[in-house]
Amino acid sequence: MKKLLLMLPVVALVLAACSNDFDVAAPWKEIPVAYAILSPRDTAYYVRIEKAFLDPEKSALEVAQIADSLYYPENAITVYLQRVSTGDRFQMHRVDGALEGYPRKGGIFASQPNWLYKIKPEEMDSLNREETYRLIIERTDGRPPVTAQTTIPRDFTFFKPNPTLTPPRINFFPSSTADVEWRSDSNAVKFNVFFTIRYREEASDGSVQHKQLVWKAAEDAELTQLGGGNLYRGQTKIPAINFYRFLNENIAPTNTVFRYFERLDIQVIGGGKEIQEFLVSSSANSGLTGAEVLPTYTNLSEGYGVFTAKNSVTLAQILIETKTVDSMNLHPLTTGLNFRY
Repeated sequence: MKKLLLMLPVVALVLAACSNDFDVAAPWKEIPVAYAILSPRDTAYYVRIEKAFLDPEKSALEVAQIADSLYYPENAITVYLQRVSTGDRFQMHRVDGALEGYPRKGGIFASQPNWLYKIKPEEMDSLNREETYRLIIERTDGRPPVTAQTTIPRDFTFFKPNPTLTPPRINFFPSSTADVEWRSDSNAVKFNVFFTIRYREEASDGSVQHKQLVWKAAEDAELTQLGGGNLYRGQTKIPAINFYRFLNENIAPTNTVFRYFERLDIQVIGGGKEIQEFLVSSSANSGLTGAEVLPTYTNLSEGYGVFTAKNSVTLAQILIETKTVDSMNLHPLTTGLNFRY
């Protein structure tokens, strides 16, 4: 039985590449592979486009190291983003991801070059929130174009912590929860919440170091519809004890410096329904009794891949209340971290 080596995306608000083996008995044919996450907050939009391959004379692992086997020749395809409501099409340009600051990680696939297709916001008047966009891959061999589409989520709005306070405030009392709440539309369904925690260390010699930690505080946050329209409440209740555990695992105890919290930021990232559908499809076949090969979810008209969108919102400069520091100095997980206020 011949083997087809195919690269597919694993989506986690940021796509991470993985590989799966698929048995194929049919004669060889070219199979397009494409994936992207469009965000209206990005300074450039990128799409990765590759092809599945089969060589009856070589092993798939050997062919994977040949860049020409991964990518279409530049003159073989033309790539567009189309604004569906107007029909306007904007051509993307092939670039080397390594030169764009996105080197490809080493592994079974050739890492150089790392061809991506790019367009800047000013070349297409940016991405409009709540607007549907279509990926179009036109092939010069006369075959039908490969297409996929997604809708850009609207901007999210914070409700908790209260953004009207100056500054906003949050408390982590060990037996309670720290609540984060926002509003969105139905075009974002997969939410993760990140905290950027900033603090400084002051030594007895007067030296000061500013440090920060990024904590993934919640994933798969709850989303419920408000009324009958396209307004949804996103929320997560984060067990405050998780904050103590995170600090315990990432900051060493000390009795030689004093630590002080500075302001923290909360970022909510919401991904499109295609991400959720991919993950649901994958989990259906996972586990001890699952199939050996994960389902090949795709929203492309032909081939494999995920073309989706995301948006995000950040509530910055949040004050950690002094009650949190008092609790930390009593709690066994954090008493040795020497935080003050």
